[in-house]
Amino acid sequence: MSQRANFQQSYLNRYLLLAGVLLPIALWFAYDGFIGYPKELERARKYDPLRELEPKDKKVQWQAIAKENGWSMKEPKKKGDEIADSITGQYVWGSLFLLAGGIALIYYVRSRGSWVELTATGLKTSWGQKMDFTDVTQLDKKKWETKGIAKATYRENTLNRIFVFDDFKFDREPLGKILRQLESKILRSQIVGGPPEPPKNEVEVEKDVKDKSDESELSTSKPSSIDSSEVT
Repeated sequence: MSQRANFQQSYLNRYLLLAGVLLPIALWFAYDGFIGYPKELERARKYDPLRELEPKDKKVQWQAIAKENGWSMKEPKKKGDEIADSITGQYVWGSLFLLAGGIALIYYVRSRGSWVELTATGLKTSWGQKMDFTDVTQLDKKKWETKGIAKATYRENTLNRIFVFDDFKFDREPLGKILRQLESKILRSQIVGGPPEPPKNEVEVEKDVKDKSDESELSTSKPSSIDSSEVT
């Protein structure tokens, strides 16, 4: 029976959520950097020479400049140099958010529909990676219990390559079955960082024993009822 572990939708949603949050923020910075602040910069540059004038003279001259250019009569608070620095900041932050959001979107597109599938001799993936179990030289499981990550090192032609089992991104049950199948094809000494996965029937037996133990504890802890009609 074919085993296929698909990329989990919950993890895909994380990529999509990141892209959906970061890219609009990048657009917001881009608007301020290319449109919003440049408009203010032009007004501030015209107003800067008037800052040292007497308030009355400054107001009269500014109103004339603003009227001539169709600007608001409100006097700019920031100097031109300050606004220029703000524009640079918008470019920097916008680029960072665009980069992060773009990466998240790329990961979403690339990961959507990804899978890992068991074959007659090993496994294959939707992105073209193939691994024969007979080529595996080591299976590192030191992160399997805590993070659901195991790394299989295998030989392909004359090169060492690595395949990563990640049950946080891919469906855990089918991926675990593929991992268990790999472990059955290699030596115990080739498995490092953790014990081999127990056979499926052993897992089910352990679960049944635990369930029966829990039921037994509940039955012994439940107070016995007394029929009031028997009390004299």
